[in-house]
Amino acid sequence: MAVKSPLKRAQQGFILVAALWIIAIMLIAVGIFHAYVQQKVLIGIQAKAALTQTLDRVSTTQTVLYLLSSTRKTRAGMTLSDQAESQYITAEGYLISDAVGDEVTLDGTSYQGVGSALFSLQDAAGAISLNATNLDDLAQLLRRFGADPLTESQLLSRLQDYTDADDLINISGAEQRDYAAKKLPLPTNDYLRTEAELTRVMGWAQWLDEHPEVELQNWFTIKRDSVLNLNVMPKSLLVKYLNLKPDLAELLMRERKTNPFNNIDDFILRTGLPLNLSEEKYRFFPSNEMRLKVWNQGGGQAQLISLQLTPNGLFGPWLVDYEYSVQRGNDNNEAIALWQTNLFDHTLGAEREQSGTFRE
Repeated sequence: MAVKSPLKRAQQGFILVAALWIIAIMLIAVGIFHAYVQQKVLIGIQAKAALTQTLDRVSTTQTVLYLLSSTRKTRAGMTLSDQAESQYITAEGYLISDAVGDEVTLDGTSYQGVGSALFSLQDAAGAISLNATNLDDLAQLLRRFGADPLTESQLLSRLQDYTDADDLINISGAEQRDYAAKKLPLPTNDYLRTEAELTRVMGWAQWLDEHPEVELQNWFTIKRDSVLNLNVMPKSLLVKYLNLKPDLAELLMRERKTNPFNNIDDFILRTGLPLNLSEEKYRFFPSNEMRLKVWNQGGGQAQLISLQLTPNGLFGPWLVDYEYSVQRGNDNNEAIALWQTNLFDHTLGAEREQSGTFRE
């Protein structure tokens, strides 16, 4: 019988161990390569999804801007269906502003846009002005939140001092030296440029922090007049501004969607509210100042665009005042979707359908 030498057995053992090590290294390399490929594929999928979401937002934004500048409006909002002139102009040449039933409301209601994009439109006339000469509406809102006379005087006076062009201090107000003493950014002594700038006015950031239910972006506007449109005021602001119970505010929202209010007398008659409202103070037809928000399902950042409609302007049918991103939470309620559409299929060109409606 042949007997293997110890040296030969050692060589065979070394070869076996080396082979096992090579296999192990190859398996590790294959695993690393597989993980690398999976990571790159995941990054590619995420990049594609992000690009798709961006395209959805851009497409939605441009379509809404087109609609704002090309379709007519009623007291209920922005129409979508194509209509003959005889349907909205009387024989005497007067505008018919009654609702037609397919309007996109201008009170901040969420709608389905292209793909995963959602959007909302808000008429600035449905919010309380921060730049108006008359701040009575803002004072009324402060009182609704229980502000005492001293707090109300301080907040309003400091806002006036922040925006007026002089360096005179109102009673309970604050001017540049007061900001400098507290090492705060100095007031601009000019109109607020965005609603968010209110937080730079001395005392306002603290008051807003103490009242988190106040919706800075939805309740306030930088327009320079104090005229309000009760047909487009957001529900949450209606509750506070008119001191309504939520269920009554909900009934009011439904009423104005199908049969929007004509004037103050009509509003008081149909709501039964014992209000002392001035006719000159309120309007019931949309203004030319709008705020457009566009975001993707799931929350995150929303693009906020404040614009003015300028149909006869030299530089185009709209003018953007400002644009920036704001944080938006996840929407628990499904947005109102356009019936049988992936957003406005029927709005482009002469073939626009007249059956476009909404479903909830």
